Amino acid sequence: MEERDDKDDAVQTPNADRPVDPWLGLGHNTAIGKRLKAYYDDVASEPVPDRFLMLLDALDAAESGSKKSGDE
Repeated sequence: MEERDDKDDAVQTPNADRPVDPWLGLGHNTAIGKRLKAYYDDVASEPVPDRFLMLLDALDAAESGSKKSGDE
């Protein structure tokens, strides 16, 4: 029976000293990359909920107030 060396199940290339990245080739031009980009674009185009906008306004106001009080 042949012994098998399962070091991280990494794919080895001929004449290479290091494993090949298994995610190599999954860039933005692959089917998975295109679907992920389409999903991200859909989510990014959704409107920001009013509650989040109010929180951001409150944070901006608090930050402006702390900068003004620090300048004195």
